[in-house]
Amino acid sequence: MAISYYLLQIPPVYLFILMILSGALLSVIATHLFRKYIKLKVLRSHNEVTGFLFLAIASFYALLLSFVVLIVWDQLNETRGNASKEGSSALGLYRDIKFYPDSIEAHQLMIVYLDFVFNVIDEEFPNMGNMKLSRKTPESLSSVFYKMERLNPKTPFQVQLVAQMFNHLNELSTYRGLRTSSMDSEIPPPIWLPMMLGAIITVFCAMILDIEHGRMHLTLTALLGSIIGMFFFIIILLDHPFTGSLAIQPKSYMQIFTYEQWASEVYSRKTIETK
Repeated sequence: MAISYYLLQIPPVYLFILMILSGALLSVIATHLFRKYIKLKVLRSHNEVTGFLFLAIASFYALLLSFVVLIVWDQLNETRGNASKEGSSALGLYRDIKFYPDSIEAHQLMIVYLDFVFNVIDEEFPNMGNMKLSRKTPESLSSVFYKMERLNPKTPFQVQLVAQMFNHLNELSTYRGLRTSSMDSEIPPPIWLPMMLGAIITVFCAMILDIEHGRMHLTLTALLGSIIGMFFFIIILLDHPFTGSLAIQPKSYMQIFTYEQWASEVYSRKTIETK
């Protein structure tokens, strides 16, 4: 499990401040030690060349960080899109079961299906937020398949409706599989290595610039470290789609229970009014 997962347990505001302060503080300390203990007289005479190299290295490093941000942002959007399609299929299947003509079979199937929906909301999504898989949800999904396969449609309309229900269930299962497989789509350590090394090289190039005013030099390197920290904050925030403040939520599944609660309340009111 990557260290970025543990950093996401920190509230985003505090994590943002932590990343900026860490980048700035490390840059300032490194620059202060360099100016204090390393005296190179040739630095000022080579400032023009060093500045050009620093600009080139900083530009390439900014391009690398931007590329990584685009990758993790694209992965987050793709996962969010799959989760949205899964939710749409879940809502479509709920409506098909709700209005299935055979009320007895529909009621039995609805009980099994709502058990699956409850497991998705109550166990699977919280487990994915902790980088774990659910045990109950696959079993309850299999129960839905089992129950649906034993439906006995008696009219052409029921046959067509059962086919549509199977279509929604297969889509739901497919997009759920894509969702669960994307849980581990974090940035691998080999990608983090050049990012960290690039940060060190970029800050080092800023350190060796011979700036006469010491406080100005420390301020500039602190600003550079802060910007690098901000990039790292964005990457960490987008790296795990089911953890942190940007975590994907099962909104469509929750909507199903909202419909069920509303239907139960309406039915109870009508029963009371009739009596």
